[in-house]
Amino acid sequence: MTRVGEYVATTPNNGSWRASPMDVFSSDIVNMERSRREKDAKGKFWKPIALLCSVAAILFFICAVALVGLVVVKYVNEEDKADKHHEQFQVSVDDSLHPFREEMKDGRMPSVDRPKFQSGLHWPSASGSLYTSFRRATIATDHGLCSEVGRDVMMIGGNAIEATIASLLCIGVVNPQSSGLGGGFLMTLFNKTTGRCVTIDARESAPASATENMYVKHPVDSSYGYRSIAVPSELHGFYTVYTRFGSGKVAWRRLVEPAMNLAARGFPVSNNLAEVLKKKEKHIMIDEHMVKEFVNPATGRVYEEGDMMRREALAKTLELIGNDTDPIGLFYRHGMAQSIAAEFHKNGAHVTAHDLSEYQTVIEETPLVVEDLPGGLSMCGPPPPSSFVVMQAIVRTMARFYNGTQAKNLDDPLIYHRLIETMKFAYAQRTKLGDTRFVQPAQELVTKMLTPNFISTIVAKIKDHALPMEDYVEIPMSMPEDHGTSHVSAIDEEGNAVSCTSTVNQLLGSMKISPTLGIIWNDEMDDFSTPGQANLFGFAPSETNFISPHKRPMSSMSPTIIYSKDGEVKMVSGAAGGSFIISSVAQAIIQTLLFNRTVKESLDAPRFHHQYLPHKCDYEYTVPKEIIEALRTRYQQNMTEVTKIASVVQSLQVSDDGYIHGNSDWRRKTSTYPAGF
Repeated sequence: MTRVGEYVATTPNNGSWRASPMDVFSSDIVNMERSRREKDAKGKFWKPIALLCSVAAILFFICAVALVGLVVVKYVNEEDKADKHHEQFQVSVDDSLHPFREEMKDGRMPSVDRPKFQSGLHWPSASGSLYTSFRRATIATDHGLCSEVGRDVMMIGGNAIEATIASLLCIGVVNPQSSGLGGGFLMTLFNKTTGRCVTIDARESAPASATENMYVKHPVDSSYGYRSIAVPSELHGFYTVYTRFGSGKVAWRRLVEPAMNLAARGFPVSNNLAEVLKKKEKHIMIDEHMVKEFVNPATGRVYEEGDMMRREALAKTLELIGNDTDPIGLFYRHGMAQSIAAEFHKNGAHVTAHDLSEYQTVIEETPLVVEDLPGGLSMCGPPPPSSFVVMQAIVRTMARFYNGTQAKNLDDPLIYHRLIETMKFAYAQRTKLGDTRFVQPAQELVTKMLTPNFISTIVAKIKDHALPMEDYVEIPMSMPEDHGTSHVSAIDEEGNAVSCTSTVNQLLGSMKISPTLGIIWNDEMDDFSTPGQANLFGFAPSETNFISPHKRPMSSMSPTIIYSKDGEVKMVSGAAGGSFIISSVAQAIIQTLLFNRTVKESLDAPRFHHQYLPHKCDYEYTVPKEIIEALRTRYQQNMTEVTKIASVVQSLQVSDDGYIHGNSDWRRKTSTYPAGF
């Protein structure tokens, strides 16, 4: 049984405790102190001998330092001569292997031939994020507590699916601003047994009464309050994949219990949650139920970083869900469904009891797969309403320029010019996408974007300067901005992998919480386009994303898995962060797959973002000014400096010897790290 309050778990093999990093470090210090005392008791006899040895060692050290000094002087002189002939990165890549270069020996961190910046540009130093390496299984989430919850599930025999469910239930408790039972998710699953990918669409859907023009006169209703809620689908998706793809070794209650305990006993408020509550304080204070959930009774203000927060109503809801033998029936058809429907009806929501009972999770047995990546690798992800098809176009286009088997000068601004142009072409196509079950032209476009010819067309259009706006797409259209999300990447002992992104859309969703269930409801109807509502730049809305009954709105979510021809997972990646997800996941993959960098180096690297509309490129301020100046003057790019691109990536990479290396993005101010064993 996992004791979540103490962040520990039992292992079935030897009964030993697996602790959190803090517990491990603390126990190590205790053991070191005990050992020191034992040695002191035995040390009196050896002190005279030790003194003589110390004197001899000092003399030897002085001689050694003098010798090393002579060698260093000679070495530096030779290096100065060599540097004059090398202006680019030196990357050693074995053409006979796939581009991943990390090697693991005896459990040590990998020795990687990494690019070295030699031209004098000022790139940022490494972030403080933890770079992990595990032999058997790893999971990375948006919160360290929830990474440990998923790890503990895999330690007792659970697979990547079960670990992901437990972790996302946990995330829904500690990060209510991003995801939870009131939202939905998109998932990519690699089944090691079959060697194939499957994708799961548990995205929220429009109610049966929805119409294309329902928000024309009252646009605010699509983004705030009960009328903005689409059919919540997360629990339906969780239990569907649990029964279909679970290991059969872990009880359903065991997956729900850690989240339930955190909600009941309390958890420390993270910096990120505290910032969101402060930002939304005005809206929280006008709703008595939001006040009860997010205002500290001791201070009369929203919870701050480090405060202990409990979610007692949600804890009771999770307990009912965990104990029920048919949680889908409970939530969507029977007792709990009646409570939800009554609450929605009372507050004027469009979702009805019938909408809840009719919801279905969609399992795609033939997801989107591209097989022309360098090294013979394949990449898979979900069809629209996911934006995976846009993301893969960015990666594959850049792979035509940089195939991962040649040295690259990462100080060369041409690399980033090509990246920006590639993003423009790919994002411009996104405005023509929509739920492919409802929009036939969108399905045809997806098929086209997966072909090698489509990528060749983009490559041929990219010049050594930015193009006029009309050159990227025939008819520019706008797509609504989606918002906050959570992501989990996981690989289990059997070699199965999961990439899953969950959301309630805007921060704290519709800003409405169930007073009886403690669930934050989504505002997913805001992700649809509405006729006549042009964006700030005057471009018409995307017709392929107009509202229709039971339709699912477009999303930037791009959960991705990369694997080899022999059925071995090589990389799992995905991100939170609205429209920034697409460019951030693409750059994480490009940096690792094409530029031969570790997953930490890939996530630490400064990012660029251009989504076609608005027609500007955001870049993180840590990009060397020389590169930005060249992009502005030589390549005519419209550059805008930002502190950071608001997307948080979770990436795992498997090296040739089987070790799983992981990193959680530093860009979200939450204590997070991958966990594994």
